Amino acid sequence: MTVSRMLKVQILGHSSIKGDLKSFLRESGSIEVTEVSVQEWESAFDEETVRELTRLKELTDASIEFTEEYSEQRSFFERLSKGRLGISTEESERLVRDIDVADMWRQCNELQNVIRGNRDELARSRELVRSLEPWRPIGTALETLSTEGFVTQLWNIPEKQVEAGIDRLHGHFPYAHFEEVSRGGGYRHVAVILPESDGDPATHELKAIGAHRSDFKNISGTPDEIIQAQRMRWTELEHEIDEAEGRARTLAAERDKLLVISDHLGERIGLMQVERDLFRTDSTFLLEGWINAIDRRRLEKGLAERFEEIELFFRQPFENENPPILLANRTAFRPFEFITTLYGRPVYREVDPTPLLAPFFILFFALCLTDAGYGLTLSAVAAVILIKFKPAGGAGRLIRVLFMGGLVTALVGFVTGGVFGINADSFPAFIRQFIFINPLEEPMKMLNIAFLMGLVHILFGMGIRMVANIRAGLLWDGIFDDLLWILFLTALAPLGYSAILGGVIPPQLTFWCTRAALVFAAAIFLTGGRKQKNIVAKGFKGLIGFYDVVGYFGDVLSYARLLALGLATSAIALAVNGIAGMVLGLPYYIGYVAALLVLVLGHGFNLAVNTLGAFVHSGRLQYLEFFSKFFTGGGREFQPFQSERRYTVLKERKNS
Repeated sequence: MTVSRMLKVQILGHSSIKGDLKSFLRESGSIEVTEVSVQEWESAFDEETVRELTRLKELTDASIEFTEEYSEQRSFFERLSKGRLGISTEESERLVRDIDVADMWRQCNELQNVIRGNRDELARSRELVRSLEPWRPIGTALETLSTEGFVTQLWNIPEKQVEAGIDRLHGHFPYAHFEEVSRGGGYRHVAVILPESDGDPATHELKAIGAHRSDFKNISGTPDEIIQAQRMRWTELEHEIDEAEGRARTLAAERDKLLVISDHLGERIGLMQVERDLFRTDSTFLLEGWINAIDRRRLEKGLAERFEEIELFFRQPFENENPPILLANRTAFRPFEFITTLYGRPVYREVDPTPLLAPFFILFFALCLTDAGYGLTLSAVAAVILIKFKPAGGAGRLIRVLFMGGLVTALVGFVTGGVFGINADSFPAFIRQFIFINPLEEPMKMLNIAFLMGLVHILFGMGIRMVANIRAGLLWDGIFDDLLWILFLTALAPLGYSAILGGVIPPQLTFWCTRAALVFAAAIFLTGGRKQKNIVAKGFKGLIGFYDVVGYFGDVLSYARLLALGLATSAIALAVNGIAGMVLGLPYYIGYVAALLVLVLGHGFNLAVNTLGAFVHSGRLQYLEFFSKFFTGGGREFQPFQSERRYTVLKERKNS
């Protein structure tokens, strides 16, 4: 359950093999290169070359991003099945020599500016025409509407406000004249002519009744003339956009070459950046880094087979060092590393919580969904994704977690009578006999189960902390701060069940739990202040330590969300079925189609939303209630020096 054991490795070799060694280490992907622990050394890192290569890669990636829209369109499935391009090192180097990346980006940038600029202008022109359409009956040039002493304002007034609004304005502005130009879309488009001094007060009054003004500044001509001119301009702009997009599609034909160049430049940058951490003399070099202890033999064997002038040194991490973290769990638990790393990685020498949280997370997830139909559907969808698309990394681990969560949900749904919201009474008798509890009919029973699981979860976390303290040599901390509290809370649990939840427990159990709780409470009081020097401080520290009971009580209450989410899933499923039953009565075949749509869309929405809720809240219980008991976190991910090709794979060189 601990993280992978790391070793610090130092590689000393002759300068003549430095390039080949870097290539070998990149292929092996087993060492995270770090700065050498040699005092007063100067790196011979070629910053200028790396900066130039980085600039070229950025230009290449920008060209790739631009041409993506104009490259040959493939379906989602075709893109996934195509895979990465196979290319040799020689072909990559030839493309880098033959293609001027800077010129390619210059062309892409020019086309991007033309397309974007013309699209923006076209959008502005269409918006202008749209706003001018209501005023098209005006046969006078817009710039001549206002005269000396009088202004003409164009207002769009809501139909319901026109009569009352105009009457009100006439009362305030007797010299104003209102001329309706057109109407439509719930508005009347009115030209308001009034003295210049009344312009601002009238504007305030018109806005108060919900009107908005059409203001055409720096535009000359009649609305009809402007509209005709703008529409003629549309043809020109669309032609320029089509022409630029045609050139962009021509450039996009070179996109595969750009993909090769991007990966090639990325590999060169990675190889050169390693130089930053190397220590070099005239004839030797020293490389230092971290390696997973399990990879040590493989590295030694590989280096021995390929290099003679080389020496290897390994050592354990020092106490003050912070090695990178590599999680290495069994296959069954590996997908749950996704859950752990969402919160953080453990620090070195700390417990890896992944296999510890896995059974709790998956069970809590199932209790939040509580529907066998939803669980099987979720697992089926996850299985199709895993088989068809083979997602890797975090996405792959997430899908595997959902697949397992769906299977456990199916089991939980089976024993709680949840199958797509169907009434359990309609199930055959041989199925009903396996239903242990119906949450909708027995919510308190389900709540008690949720609280019990929460208590077990919390006590398990405290137990992990106790073991960690004992292993670290803190025996008394493990006994007094952890074990005593575990026993105390265990004794309090039946008493709380009886006093708070109204449960019934045997009198004999109440008797012994009460006395055990008093004994453990006394022990906690006497040992809680053991690290204090003053006797008064010892007693005060031991007394206030009991405030933690409130915290543990609140932690257990948090598990009520398991019941709440499970009930929400079942209730929505029942509602969907009810709505489908209502629309089923529509005439002809409309009812069947409508009912099918309601069932598919309703249950699909319920599954999606509550799967998200189940994942989030199950994770929350791990992070806040479980991890808080023993997990520190803050570890740094192990990042080995390796190939980071995104688009291509190197073809193996054929021997002639």
